[in-house]
Amino acid sequence: MEKSFKSPVVILANGSLPTHPIPLKILADAGTVICTDGSANTLDKLNLIPHVIIGDLDSIDPNNEFHGLEIHDPNQENTDLEKALDWVAMNGIENVTLLGATELREDMTVANHYILFDFFEKLNIEMVTDYFIVTSHRGQRSFDSFPGELVSLFPQRFGTVVSTTALKYPLNETVLNPSARGISNQSIGATFSVVASDPILVFRGHPKN
Repeated sequence: MEKSFKSPVVILANGSLPTHPIPLKILADAGTVICTDGSANTLDKLNLIPHVIIGDLDSIDPNNEFHGLEIHDPNQENTDLEKALDWVAMNGIENVTLLGATELREDMTVANHYILFDFFEKLNIEMVTDYFIVTSHRGQRSFDSFPGELVSLFPQRFGTVVSTTALKYPLNETVLNPSARGISNQSIGATFSVVASDPILVFRGHPKN
């Protein structure tokens, strides 16, 4: 099924429409755009048409043009974003970028960050906002960076042991709990790495210029 969809694959969630050039370019360059229900209405404001719409389909403006694949999933146990990510994983799509997953509703913003913990072992997924690229992993991972890049770390569990390289404030087998303790670090080079004993969110800030 993956061959039926052009890369890169983008999921547009029903949060705030991005305004920063980085997520807007990702959206414009997408080979396949998957909308979670009402986000299709938001996409229409950019004169773009989704290739796939997934959800309970109760929020779609019938006046908007759409000739793609509609997937009706009335399950109330999962959010529309979870439905979209499950569908992507089931169809063998390995890499996906998530846009529109923050702002508007604070509870959904928090929930969407937690969803990254649930899917990082199934998909190579990046959440891109107007301020950050957000990923989740466990174990060791290296990141392309630039000097002065804002880096914040949020572990999922208490007692997570974290080590880093090439950050202004290094961690060396430091116990990090879910808190504000891991925010506002900075990269000091072209790459940095994070080793975490348990799942962790890594926030990487966009360049200021």
